[in-house]
Amino acid sequence: MFLLEESDYGKIIGATPAKKNSEKKQQHKHLESSNMKKKILSLLCLVMVCALPSKVKAETKPEVTVYGNLRYSFNYVDEDGLPGSVEGFRGTDNVSRFGIKGSYGNENIKAFVHLQVGAPSDWDAGGDGFNQRFFFGGFQGGFGKVTYGRMTNAYKFPGYALDPFYDLSRINAVGRFGGGGASYGLSAATNGFTDNSLQYFTPNLNGFKLVGGIAIDDSNDDQIAYLAGGSYTSKGFTIGGVYADNGEGAVKYPNIDAGGNAIRAYATYKGDGWKAGASYENIDTGGFEDVSYCYLTGTAMLKEAKTDLSLSLGVVDDGAAEGFGITGGAFYHLLENAQVYAMASYADLESDHAPYVFSVGAIYNFSFTAN
Repeated sequence: MFLLEESDYGKIIGATPAKKNSEKKQQHKHLESSNMKKKILSLLCLVMVCALPSKVKAETKPEVTVYGNLRYSFNYVDEDGLPGSVEGFRGTDNVSRFGIKGSYGNENIKAFVHLQVGAPSDWDAGGDGFNQRFFFGGFQGGFGKVTYGRMTNAYKFPGYALDPFYDLSRINAVGRFGGGGASYGLSAATNGFTDNSLQYFTPNLNGFKLVGGIAIDDSNDDQIAYLAGGSYTSKGFTIGGVYADNGEGAVKYPNIDAGGNAIRAYATYKGDGWKAGASYENIDTGGFEDVSYCYLTGTAMLKEAKTDLSLSLGVVDDGAAEGFGITGGAFYHLLENAQVYAMASYADLESDHAPYVFSVGAIYNFSFTAN
């Protein structure tokens, strides 16, 4: 008879349940592995779903910029006997400012706002820390740009952009010493801001751009001021013109007579290391039927010397500021965002006055952008 040892019996008798347990364990591990893969796959799907809005947000995102500049000069002024004339040394804040601008959108359309206030550095301790300048908003996209609020109007802007001495200490648009605004040879309509304003700028149309705008007179619902203009740019050269009309109501476009109008023609050129520009205005100021203003300017940008040399000439053919003026200055760039300068300005007026200004000053700019 065939006998089994205890050890062999154990192997044979115990073989079936042990194998079953092993198979169950393997099945359980396989099931766990399968579940884990499903969980990982589900997690990856969840990550992809979560990532999709992030991509959209990356395309449509907010951007906020805080900026400002401190502008100050020390001046010697002689207004040569003009009424209420200034003579002697003056410390002048040249319209220091602080601003914040933000936008939200993508490459197709963007909404934006821009607030700027004056931040004078030499007013009395009892004065306000900030004063009103402008606050506007709008939309920009393939259709062009629409702006509304209180802003620089499209008549003022070409003169502002031309003037290398804008908001510095020199002989100003009315033939007096001024620490801000436009230089001699540009009209006073190149100063100020326009309330209740709406402006539309076309996109670039093969070098052409058009602008149109209105400004509402709150005191008279029937009265609306309006402007229209355009420009053409090619190979660094720009030529343009703009017309503004205040209608019969209040003065909405600053320093143009109520019921009066103004027209500006301008041209600019920017080359390698230099730029130049010219402006001609014919304007109704109210006191005289028409006054013409001619302004010519040029700047040499000496990169190796980190210095800009600017010169402007102005002619006014009538009114209290009638005469000829010249302003020149040298601007040295200490840093990318800081410069010091020295300049002189002189006007020979038909009223037999010859005011002049010598000025040294500094400008420091700062900005921070978050997006």
